[in-house]
Amino acid sequence: MRLFPKLALLVSGLLLGAILCLSALYYWSEQRQIRQDAQTQQQSLLQSLVHIAQQAFVADDDLLMAKYAHLLLKWNPDLLSASVVDTNGHIRAHSDPRRFGQMVEALGPEPAYALAVSQPVRLGAHTFGTAWVTFSQKLLDQALEERLSQLRRRIATVALAALLVGLLGSLGMALSWTRPISRLSRAFEQIGRGQWGIDLGLLPHRRDEIGYLSRSCVTMAAKLAELDQLKDDLVAAVSHEFRSPLAAIESYLDRIDVVRKRGDPPESWVANLEPIRLSCERLERFVDDLLDVAYFETGKLSLDRRPTDVATLAKEVLTLFEFKFREKRMTCELRAPESLPRPIIDAGRIRQVLTNLLSNAMKFTPEGGRIEVRLEPESHGKFIRVTVKDNGFGIAVKDQARIFNKFEQVKTARAQVKGAKGSGLGLAMSRALIELHGGEIGVKSEPGQGSEFTFTLPVRYSPAALTLSGI
Repeated sequence: MRLFPKLALLVSGLLLGAILCLSALYYWSEQRQIRQDAQTQQQSLLQSLVHIAQQAFVADDDLLMAKYAHLLLKWNPDLLSASVVDTNGHIRAHSDPRRFGQMVEALGPEPAYALAVSQPVRLGAHTFGTAWVTFSQKLLDQALEERLSQLRRRIATVALAALLVGLLGSLGMALSWTRPISRLSRAFEQIGRGQWGIDLGLLPHRRDEIGYLSRSCVTMAAKLAELDQLKDDLVAAVSHEFRSPLAAIESYLDRIDVVRKRGDPPESWVANLEPIRLSCERLERFVDDLLDVAYFETGKLSLDRRPTDVATLAKEVLTLFEFKFREKRMTCELRAPESLPRPIIDAGRIRQVLTNLLSNAMKFTPEGGRIEVRLEPESHGKFIRVTVKDNGFGIAVKDQARIFNKFEQVKTARAQVKGAKGSGLGLAMSRALIELHGGEIGVKSEPGQGSEFTFTLPVRYSPAALTLSGI
């Protein structure tokens, strides 16, 4: 059974049960009250007769009692008789005037269907007699049944109206729940087919659990779309990064094979080994980058923290690039104060960050350009700020937030670069490493004005709450 009829039947059954229980409870309560009202009315008639009898005995006016007893019979159709008997057994008043003055024994026994109630007539400590009223039990039962019948009709009418309204409400409620769920189900089926552009209408704007689930569904679709795009980028990047070196290796090996078959001496094809070695190194670097990304994302990376002279570390990295700087006729300057705090960091990983930033700066700066590396204390010596600035192509504002993602590269700048383009993992790994140290990394840039990459390193090591944001 589908959810809609199941939910509608469940709510309708609960509603019907609740209406029946409330109706039965209300009927029992009203029935009890009606019976109590009937008894109260009987006692009220008797009390009124007693009160008149008291006045008549004081005034010695039997005619007053007789008239009132006769009027009681006239006013109450279910009353058989009303009488007052003195202490000697004489009838001093009766609804039937012929009974006046007779002895009470002359009345004979009451009929089987009669209900007689009595009460002494007293004034102070003196008792004058007894007041009697006799009702027809049959008429009383008929009157009671009539009132109960009316009560049942009212309850049935109200219950049916409530049930009808409740059923309509339950159907509306079931629809309000099942329709969004059906729409969400179709959206999940669409996601399962790899279609990320789902449309849930106004469901994400609801303020209930359905709205929360809808927003989660939209967020999940967006994340899956990003992952799908990331997968495509990964496949494209891996294909590109492997294809170029492998093609180069295959080309040089073919050349060596041709030379060898031709019978040329080994010295003639030894020069082809260097490009093969460089292509292998490029493949090795890319594999290392992929492994580093895997370590970052699984949280298995551990840092070897030690007090480190960051200025000396920066000089060592710049030394590695001296040949390439001269090759591109570029100048690089290191600016650092004489005394800097020694932060507790993993020198190898920070060297990797500096290498990535300098490699990018050199790659995206034309020949004859200038690169500057600055080290300076920040926040009263609590952090060290490291800046790598170039006067290269620059980065558009819309691209600055994306360049720290995996396999993300600025297409306009990439098109201007000659030679190896890179894997698009360097900045992503750099951000992960800096955040793992407890610092921050960012960029300021304008197209044609160069770029300025900055990261901070805390001087003191605080292991609490250091988490990797993910790359």
